[in-house]
Amino acid sequence: MAIRIEYFIDHLKVGGAQRHLVELFAGLDRRRFVPQVCVAKAGGALEPVLQAMRVPVRAFGVQSSLARPSTLANLVRTARRLHAEKVQIVHGYLYEGNILGMLAGRLAGVPVRIASKRSLDRYPRRSQRQATRLANRQAHRIVCNAEAVRRVVIEEERPAPGKLVVIPNGIRVDDVPPAARPAGVPAHARLVGTIGRLSWKKAYEHFLDAAARVGAAHDDVHFVMIGDGPLRAALEQDAERRGLRERVHFLGEVTDVRGLLRGFDVFVMSSVIEGMPNVLLEALAVERPVVVTGVGGMPEIVGHGRSGLIVRPGDPAALASGILRLLEDPAKAAALAAEGRRTVECRYTVETMVDRYTVLYDGLTTAYCTRGMAPGDARREAARLAAGQW
Repeated sequence: MAIRIEYFIDHLKVGGAQRHLVELFAGLDRRRFVPQVCVAKAGGALEPVLQAMRVPVRAFGVQSSLARPSTLANLVRTARRLHAEKVQIVHGYLYEGNILGMLAGRLAGVPVRIASKRSLDRYPRRSQRQATRLANRQAHRIVCNAEAVRRVVIEEERPAPGKLVVIPNGIRVDDVPPAARPAGVPAHARLVGTIGRLSWKKAYEHFLDAAARVGAAHDDVHFVMIGDGPLRAALEQDAERRGLRERVHFLGEVTDVRGLLRGFDVFVMSSVIEGMPNVLLEALAVERPVVVTGVGGMPEIVGHGRSGLIVRPGDPAALASGILRLLEDPAKAAALAAEGRRTVECRYTVETMVDRYTVLYDGLTTAYCTRGMAPGDARREAARLAAGQW
């Protein structure tokens, strides 16, 4: 009988964790695994994508935060459904997805519970740390997507060391699309691009600072920013203030970025916090030269001077210098890009990632095959949770 897996995640807007799930679902053997999704907050550009892949999507019903009286009732309701559907694995992603998935899975007596950690975020509030540690205690395994993430999880969340396993992201490498150019960009322009949520973690103010420096040296270079987020208006104002209004192109969310990536002359990540970004792997897979900051799992992917350039985080001058080096030495840029492609082919394919998750799922379902709790026990377990007895 196929193993039913319920994946819990905060939202289905375009993001690294969400695109990872799309790749994972595309690669899983559907004769052996039946994926379904519970999203904390309904909506998002990738919800219809999953539905087109025959992956059912349900909403948990989080309104603004987990700190609402309705959360406990929704946990019990979700636990009863998990039990009724004989879900054998719950797999959580991101902050809310991990908490909801681990607790609902525990209430339902789901045999296997897996949490995921995908960034170097450190929770500022004590309540967040406590909730995360509570969820971790319900997990049989915690999957980190990079060694750097694993180290932070050990320091910040203090789980049992034996629970941690590292499975890097994987992406498709066999269908490189033709290069695409954004509307409104001059045909002669060289493109320096970046992709990600427009939030403080990505440090896009440093990208714009570097863009101003590069633009002053080369008037044929334009800059592309793909993604949306809370800082978009401020970044658009910053670009205008720097005199870059006609040369910085904000494209918003794009579901499939590979064609646009292929059209970049240089791909840049200016982040101050990262895990193992899918978009970096995608840039390398379509053989683009990259300049990235040395944070999180990015140095695990990019070998400085071999498959890309690594610069100090928070240093726009260094970022600009790296971009200029690649723009002004096309042969070097091509050599780095070719080695980056080889790195992804050897270590970060979606097939390798899916194989690792398959081994994980098989091993855990074999090890944890005890009978789940009866549905009538869920309310008593919820009362224990509310009393802080776990």
